[in-house]
Amino acid sequence: MSVRPGPAAVWTFLIAALLSAVGFWVPSLVYLVAPLLIGTLVGMFYDWRTLSDAYGSVSIRQSLPTTIGRGIPFEVQWDVARKWPRSLRAEFRGGVPQSAKPNQWAVSKKLGGQPQPDAEFVGSFKLPRRGKYEFGPIWLRLTGPLGLLDVKRTYQQKASIDVLPESYWSSQQIARDETAERQILDQVARSRQQGVGTEFESLAEFRTGDDSKRIDWRASARVNRLIVRRFQVERHRDVMLIIDSGRLMATETDTGSKLDNAVDSALMLSRVALQSGDRCGLGVFDDRVLGYLPPLSGPTAMRSLVQGVYDLQSRWRESDFSPMFARLKSRQQKRSLIIIISDISGEDTTRRFRASLTSLARQHVVLFVALKTPQLSALTKQPVADMLEASRRAVGFRLLRERERAIRSLKRSAVHVLDVEPQELTVPLINQFVELRSQNAL
Repeated sequence: MSVRPGPAAVWTFLIAALLSAVGFWVPSLVYLVAPLLIGTLVGMFYDWRTLSDAYGSVSIRQSLPTTIGRGIPFEVQWDVARKWPRSLRAEFRGGVPQSAKPNQWAVSKKLGGQPQPDAEFVGSFKLPRRGKYEFGPIWLRLTGPLGLLDVKRTYQQKASIDVLPESYWSSQQIARDETAERQILDQVARSRQQGVGTEFESLAEFRTGDDSKRIDWRASARVNRLIVRRFQVERHRDVMLIIDSGRLMATETDTGSKLDNAVDSALMLSRVALQSGDRCGLGVFDDRVLGYLPPLSGPTAMRSLVQGVYDLQSRWRESDFSPMFARLKSRQQKRSLIIIISDISGEDTTRRFRASLTSLARQHVVLFVALKTPQLSALTKQPVADMLEASRRAVGFRLLRERERAIRSLKRSAVHVLDVEPQELTVPLINQFVELRSQNAL
């Protein structure tokens, strides 16, 4: 516990100092200083005994959700159990993560007056970034009944909370709006029904427009009418989602960083793929492989995927796809759909990246998702006021031109390319997945 003079003690010492100063002109006032100081010390001892007894009966319990969505409001509750008959001024402060909104919380109120066993303090917060956060410790400061002494005590009550992407946390926030959600679900359903598949689904009566090559003559002979075989797009395919967490992915957008958008959309696509009967895996890299989860299916697959990326943050390293490329070549032998969410950087890096993707595309279906940088496009549209602005704009145009060249070179390398704004990634990504699936590209 830490002790400091209370407000009343500060005023008492100021008055004693004032009386001592005035005593040069009115000597009789000096005789009041000693009784005032002695009375203050006695009162401080009384406050100390009262506060010691009060702290002996205090216990604090902190409760908050274990998981919450990114940017979704939640409450933290602190229950203070105490038994003291006197009315004491209490200042309560809870430890809050620096990135929380608000990032500090304190309340001051009078407690007691009657032997009340409990008091509740509730704070409302938001956490705008994914990851694991910790609330605590807790500080309780009590002021004695005479106001002469303040005593603060620290309670090491800590609790953690996992902040998940909002696309996983709330089914209502999976798509950007209701129209996009209906579009996603409708295209997934149609891809199952209309895809040029080779997996047998059922027998049905022949209809005008059906392929005569699919007539089942034995079944037709048994029922004396033409019967055709229906096929569907194969299920139980492997889908690998590879997320770049390098320097370029840390760029901020209106909806969080590019990495935040990549994680949200990847988890949404994982859910669609798993619901479609496919197996889904995950890989994360920057200048090295940060995580690799082989394709999974079943009810626990989604939870494993979320645990793999919910706290993913950029380490501001330059991205190098080579280690991840080697891991995929050794671990993923089965032909799969490999989706790489990244961005295009320098020309030399793009050349090496293109060589790796071209090699990978010989065995797998590769979809490269290039996330644009909104600030770069905005830079080229700013008015030119001086030479500095002109230089910045010229650099912006040069970077965009190099990026377009890199995108065109990737498209010529048998690699499917999706070039999209980060905040608009989810719907185009799933549409591209549905299209590749319906074409039976795997």
